[in-house]
Amino acid sequence: MTTQKSPATGTAEIPTVVRQPEGVGKRAGEVAEITVLFDVKPGGAARYRQDAAKYQADAWYYERLVGTVHDFRVVFINNDTQVIAAVTYDGGFKPYLADIIANAAPWFDEMFADVVEGWPGSNDPHFSEWLTSRIVEADMWYASNPTMTVQDTAKAQKVTQAFDMLLDAAAG
Repeated sequence: MTTQKSPATGTAEIPTVVRQPEGVGKRAGEVAEITVLFDVKPGGAARYRQDAAKYQADAWYYERLVGTVHDFRVVFINNDTQVIAAVTYDGGFKPYLADIIANAAPWFDEMFADVVEGWPGSNDPHFSEWLTSRIVEADMWYASNPTMTVQDTAKAQKVTQAFDMLLDAAAG
């Protein structure tokens, strides 16, 4: 990971944020982002919100299958005429797209087929190109732990929990 000096302090090393080498979106270290802007079908936002709790619950299943997602959010804007889908993930752009298509296609189709104008379906052979054409480049993006993958974060969490249990046992 390349770094630069902080302009605020002049001393601390900060990661350099660059454009994804093989696609659209920003990258810092191990972590990358994409933001997608879709036009919404009439009534699509209301339909989405009716099932939002189910999509939220399903996220725990599908995003674990993908295994590289730090966060994912869906936001309706402009009086529900557009929707933003934004994700922070580990790895390269092309492998991430292949991974979401392979592991989360049914979930994405369920969420967006009746909501997004022109949604071709995740199994469409041109889905990646269609999706990529709707990605908007972030002007600024920050990742708090750009060297920590999802797997690294889960491991660190387990170590912390085990250490806390050890301290509780020793204090108990």
